[in-house]
Amino acid sequence: MNLRLLAVAVWLLAGWAPMFAAEAEEDLSPAQEAAIAEKLAPSLVRVEYTLRLDKGEEPDAYGWGERCPNCGSVHGTSAASVIEEERPLETNGYLVADRRVLAPDLMIHPRFVEKIEVVFGEARVAACPFAFVKDQNAIFLELQEPLPGARPLAFAPDREPPYLAVSAGRLDGVWTTSVESVSSAVSVRQEEGVLVALPSNALLVDREGVPVGLSMSGETDLKDSWKGSPDAWPVLSAEEVRALTDRVTQTADRAVLRIQLGFRSPKKEEGERTYYSRGDDDEATERHVTGILVGPDRILVLANLAQKVTARLERIKVFPPKGEPVAATFEGTLKDYGVFLATLEKPLDGPVAFASGPIRSFRSRFLVGADVRIQGENRVVYGSPRRISGFDYGWQRNIYPEIPGGDETTFLFDEKANLVAFPIARRPKAGQQERWSSENPKLTAATQLAPVLGALAQNVDPSNVPLSEEEENRIAWLGVLLQPMDRELARVNKVSHLTQDGETGAIVSYVYPDSPADKAGVKAGWILLRLHVEDYPKPLEIRMEGDRSGDWEFPWEHLDELSEEYYDRIPPPWQPVENSFTRMITDIGFGKKCRAEFVA
Repeated sequence: MNLRLLAVAVWLLAGWAPMFAAEAEEDLSPAQEAAIAEKLAPSLVRVEYTLRLDKGEEPDAYGWGERCPNCGSVHGTSAASVIEEERPLETNGYLVADRRVLAPDLMIHPRFVEKIEVVFGEARVAACPFAFVKDQNAIFLELQEPLPGARPLAFAPDREPPYLAVSAGRLDGVWTTSVESVSSAVSVRQEEGVLVALPSNALLVDREGVPVGLSMSGETDLKDSWKGSPDAWPVLSAEEVRALTDRVTQTADRAVLRIQLGFRSPKKEEGERTYYSRGDDDEATERHVTGILVGPDRILVLANLAQKVTARLERIKVFPPKGEPVAATFEGTLKDYGVFLATLEKPLDGPVAFASGPIRSFRSRFLVGADVRIQGENRVVYGSPRRISGFDYGWQRNIYPEIPGGDETTFLFDEKANLVAFPIARRPKAGQQERWSSENPKLTAATQLAPVLGALAQNVDPSNVPLSEEEENRIAWLGVLLQPMDRELARVNKVSHLTQDGETGAIVSYVYPDSPADKAGVKAGWILLRLHVEDYPKPLEIRMEGDRSGDWEFPWEHLDELSEEYYDRIPPPWQPVENSFTRMITDIGFGKKCRAEFVA
């Protein structure tokens, strides 16, 4: 550690540690901690949500919970389990006024909530949302009547450290109050400064059990902003939340639209073999997908179409919430994202505005999620409170927001009804997608897409475009016939160490005269290992295990014994033009430079 870094570390320890710890103080005994729990018991309550299905749907499987300090994931109780087990979903709460409770915001859509009750001892009182905290994961509930025997918390923010965290929850099936010392962990984040780790959903008290403040987000700065009564926290009233949710729902209704895509039927050439399993969507002649109106006459279509599917695209229809559908023309496929842009024949009202600022600034802030689902020719929009619980560091150093529950149909909006994040799939480069994997939509910051859409010419894939029927089945051609590698061939040719023991690679069995391969000097018997494509982060391994449907020999000597009705099922005695290799180099794109790696 150099001198400069050492000075920073000393400043942090000297400037922060006294906030929570006093070294001269001895740890409290278990009996003293138990006395603190007993002292605070009249202010600690249990909040019960009785859930229900709505239109046959369940709430998000994990729409609540806490971030695990070990794995970083959000763990919670399954909605399906509490409904099936005929019990309520429970969380802890703090009585902060005679008829007011502060509790974690579970972000459950009201349509799934049968009732909310607050429990203290034998007393049980109905409650409803009163206000939502703007920048912490918390909600105020208003009680229908006071809880007999309960006592509101009285905060003393000037009490000295060290502090303890008091929380409650079920442990081994029993509702349990826990008291523990507050950790002295800090983190120094670039552009965010020093943050102090605090327990989530916990009451912070001094050694005598006097309440000092509440922590609902798991971290704070060095300014003691967590201290004091939560009455001073900025909130949105329940009425304001309903109005904002309605506004966001209307915004999504105008800007997040159903798109109908029409395709030509896929051709099947004579002699074509199935070398990979096509999905129903690849064969479909019609799809209904989601699109985002990003300009009066421009829409971002959320459809991750492979090049061969885009080639058959013939019609694009956009369905506004009112009026007749509007035709659109294809503009360009983004090379790194599973979307394409289309231009509307006539403008529509209500294009969405992207939120500004770094995505990390939205952590724990109150947002509204518009859950937009395309179900056949119907579009359904539900708006409800949502919050970003954490972030993932991913592709090209981008920061991806994470929310409890499913996010593949969720569009996040801020208090101004600007789009913060939406689900989008990343488009893998041709040949790099694993055989059985798929790129699922992932919640992505709108600010990540804004510069891409602003420089469209540099960010489109020129090979992923609609083609005429005559051009649809164009195939890139190297001019070789390839025999799939296997373990025995790899060992005979002494290339096991270069082919993952025969899992990759292919043997050149024939080179066509005057073909690109012939002109490059490729010879029969060479072994093709991989392709190095410009701008690709890693080479493409040659895998042809999907082309083995033609390895078996048809008993041609018994052809006259076969009924005519089976003639169209007879495999041709030649290799098809299209196979997994020619498909891969076609998807890479005509004119794309690549270097082939052989073993001669």
